[in-house]
Amino acid sequence: MNQLNIYQKLASIQHEIGQIKKTELNKFQNYKYFTEYRALVLLKPLLAKQKLTLTFSDEIENMEFRKEEYYLVKYLKKAVLTNCENTSEQLTFNFWAIGANPDPAKAKGAAETYAIKYFLTKFFLIPASDNLDPDREKFAGKIEPSKEDKKSAKEFLDKHGWNTK
Repeated sequence: MNQLNIYQKLASIQHEIGQIKKTELNKFQNYKYFTEYRALVLLKPLLAKQKLTLTFSDEIENMEFRKEEYYLVKYLKKAVLTNCENTSEQLTFNFWAIGANPDPAKAKGAAETYAIKYFLTKFFLIPASDNLDPDREKFAGKIEPSKEDKKSAKEFLDKHGWNTK
């Protein structure tokens, strides 16, 4: 029996994964969302079946941490997908983790949780059962942000020193 390579195993998971349900409710802004736990419940059995491991680490030498109204944290995360049947087969991905909170530990925790949750759903192509964004109706039919929206976004990025120009 031929062993599948890492790309074939990844394709198998992406095909088999199904969708994630938004079961949690944000009572303050009235929208449904899913948790990192929900994504892992779907994914872990399929990773085990395909004999793949997924590990995460922080690239802290590039971490930005500053205090204004909130603690703001921004750093690079690294995900490594490894084929356990041939450990020389690995896929490595870097992605940003960004969070803000009055408590520095919660800022780091929020950055971590959101970054991993969205990495998992995008990388493994896990569709959400309800893709409605709370701002969907407000911006429906707009092809491009207005000049005011662009200006506001630029001002925000400039204020926090993260404008990439």
